This record gives sequence, C-alpha cells and structure tokens, in this order.
Amino acid sequence: MVFLINDNIRYLVKFIPEEKFIDSLIMEGELFLRPLSYYAHLEKEQSDCIRGDITEGLLLYCARICSPIYCTYAVFDKEVLPKGIIINKRAPQSFFGEKKGYFAVINYNDFISQLNADCFDGYSCTYGLVLYGSLSWEKQKHLFVTEPWQAAFVKPSKFSYQQEFRLLVHRNIEMIKDEKTTEEYKKAHGEYFPHPFYTYGHYIPKIGSLQHCAKKYCTEDFADYDDKHFILKT
Repeated sequence: MVFLINDNIRYLVKFIPEEKFIDSLIMEGELFLRPLSYYAHLEKEQSDCIRGDITEGLLLYCARICSPIYCTYAVFDKEVLPKGIIINKRAPQSFFGEKKGYFAVINYNDFISQLNADCFDGYSCTYGLVLYGSLSWEKQKHLFVTEPWQAAFVKPSKFSYQQEFRLLVHRNIEMIKDEKTTEEYKKAHGEYFPHPFYTYGHYIPKIGSLQHCAKKYCTEDFADYDDKHFILKT
C-alpha cells in the first residue's frame, strides 16, 4: 500500500443516491470504483461541472490516468464536535441537489485497516487526500515518465469544498463497447462507421463488512450549523 497526505482524518463520508448501495457498502464493504475518464466525461458530454472535471487525471493535455478510483469526503479531527460532525454544505448539495439521498459515515482508521492486496485481486492501491491547485508544466513532465498516477490526486482549487479522499487501485480495467456513442454516431453518420467505440468499465472489489465502523444516514439527518456547514449528530 502507498499512502499520501492523510493528516488528522477522523471519518470518511460516502454519498450515494440509492439506499441499496449504501447497504452493500456497509454490509459487504462493496466499493464501486470508476476510471478517471468517467468524471471527465461528466463535464465534457453531460455538462456536469460539479461532479465532473474534464482535467481529471490529465497530464500534458495528452495522457489520462485510467486506473479505477473510489472517492469520499474526509472529515478531520477539528470538524468533530461533542454534538456531532460538521460537513461543508456544498458537498452533499452539489451531489444530491434538492433530492433526498443517503450516505455512510465510516471510521477512517478502521476502513484503512481492512485494505490489502487480497481485496483488489493482488493489485496494490494508493490512498490519500486530494491536493487542490495545479501542477506546473515541469512537474507534469516529471510525473509523465515517473509516477503518472499521482495526477489522480490533484484537482483545481474550485473543488476544494469536496475535501476529497481517494483510493486508487493500480490495475488496468477492461474496455467495453460504448453502445450509446455507437448509436449516436449511427444517427449522425449512417449505419456504417470505421470502428467500434469503447469506454472503460468499472471495478467492484469487496473489502469485508464495515458494520463495526460505519453507519447509514439520510440527508434529512442534517441540521444547519452555520451558513456554510451542516451538523450531523452522531
């Protein structure tokens, strides 16, 4: 395992719209990992610039990291109060909007203790906090030939409210036929096209039950703490 900067994390929060996926996360430790290209696609193709970021994992404007990642919101020691934990309002609001949603609050140390190569089919993983800012051109060139995966842990400053903690698995994920893009191409150019379209799939490992260290909540459990934060009574 490789870890980056993780100073003073107390909890990880995973926002998921569907309750059944929160249940599978807590009951079985099921993690749904997507490639970084998925998040670039959200902005490029769906104009979702909240969850999506066209620069995700991109180096030198020509190469993108395609390893699968798992994204969560980090709660730090200073955000744990006697009455509960405080969470930046923009994080759940940007994810759920005005709709009802579910999330899991997971003890950070217990979660990390369950990670090992056996969980990921023998592949190693890297985990750590996302750094918000930008990489210089020289730094990008250095990473391009040394440790390109580090680009997955850097995002523009405008996303800093997400307080993101990521887990990246160092394995290739399969390519699957992109039926939607294929059909759109057919509509625009006719039935005949030069090649099939593919996209990266996903990866779903299981790290074991988290019932001893995780709890399910609903967005209705939030209460206002101040203008910028919710408080969640634990």
